[in-house]
Amino acid sequence: MNSPTTTEILIVGAGMAARRFAEQLLTRASEPVRITMIGDEGRQPYDRTRLSDLFLGAAEEDLTFDSSLFEDDRIELIVDDRVLRIDRRAQTVLTRSRQTHRYDTLVLATGAYAARIAVDGAALPGCFAYRTLDDVEELREFVQARSAELGRDLRGVVIGGGVLGLEAAGALQTMGVDATVIQYADRLMATQLDGTAGSIVKRHLQARGIAVRTGTRATRIDPDESGAVTAIEYQDGSFQRVDVVIFTVGMLARDELARNAGIDVHPLGGIVIDDGCRTSDPAVLAIGEVASYDGRCVGLVAAAYEMADVAVGRLLGEDVAFSGYDESAAVTLAGVEVVSFGDALASTPDAVDVLYADPIAGVYKKLVLAEDAHTLLGGILVGDASAYGSLRPLVGARLVGDPSSYVLPARG
Repeated sequence: MNSPTTTEILIVGAGMAARRFAEQLLTRASEPVRITMIGDEGRQPYDRTRLSDLFLGAAEEDLTFDSSLFEDDRIELIVDDRVLRIDRRAQTVLTRSRQTHRYDTLVLATGAYAARIAVDGAALPGCFAYRTLDDVEELREFVQARSAELGRDLRGVVIGGGVLGLEAAGALQTMGVDATVIQYADRLMATQLDGTAGSIVKRHLQARGIAVRTGTRATRIDPDESGAVTAIEYQDGSFQRVDVVIFTVGMLARDELARNAGIDVHPLGGIVIDDGCRTSDPAVLAIGEVASYDGRCVGLVAAAYEMADVAVGRLLGEDVAFSGYDESAAVTLAGVEVVSFGDALASTPDAVDVLYADPIAGVYKKLVLAEDAHTLLGGILVGDASAYGSLRPLVGARLVGDPSSYVLPARG
């Protein structure tokens, strides 16, 4: 960005990563810059991590980010349009509205689609994703209309027992829908929690009235006479009456623009980037869920924000690099605090666990230490996350005193 002329930055996508990139660039750029942001949703960027708040009384505008960013004369936001093609030679893109936009630097922040399991009936009326404001609005409208049509409360199944799936189950229950969580793995939140922690979270959910089936695979979703969902069948031959199915089984990177333009895409999906968020085309960056770093795409807001900051830094000539994915989680599910950070599953060779469990009280605390039994590698906290704020910054450091003092309850 050393040219005295205005640098044209085109961002494809108007989600959280795109907004972060634009905000940081406009704040830090010392030379003339012009940003065009194109989003295919008909609204300004909003906080996707707060979708469940809509079922707790929040309004759509509560999730929408402060719009003052778009009052800056250096940025133009185009909503409800979709980029169809990238012309890398001309450095332009063509949109659905037949508009052509030029760029000096193109930033692909197209995010991801919600994945669905490949079973018959996955597209029936009554099947939903849980990813966007549109998904939530369609879900709520269906529940209201279908409940009125059938004259009873509905029965729902969430396929996928990660954080998003558990939030979706809570949303169903808030709408008066009887909720069951189906998880193919042997425990809930399998990428963040060990077996004991997963069991305690399961117990918390069941106490709230949310059923949980682990080690279960859905094989078919059946329609009734109207064509809408009426039952779900499982691999063990059992079936369950159900009116609503929500899929929270992961994501598929929206990498088709890059793929069609000849930009390198990973075989498992996602636009391949280096640690500076550069793609195989030097004029194109990729950030957020669509970006594949070290062979992976991950739907984490913290990672998306770091990518955005790194991409801005590189444009400004700074020697910064993406540090990789931190898959820590700190959430409240069914009224219980659940935290997982660092090497929570003790994948480091010769790691040592220090733990405290009170299944009756629903409390579980585990620290993962290096083989010296003092250097903190990670941990899991369920039911009491009060120590998280002090422990998280200590990952990689040597704990002072007896490590068990960090997990044992205070004694009167």
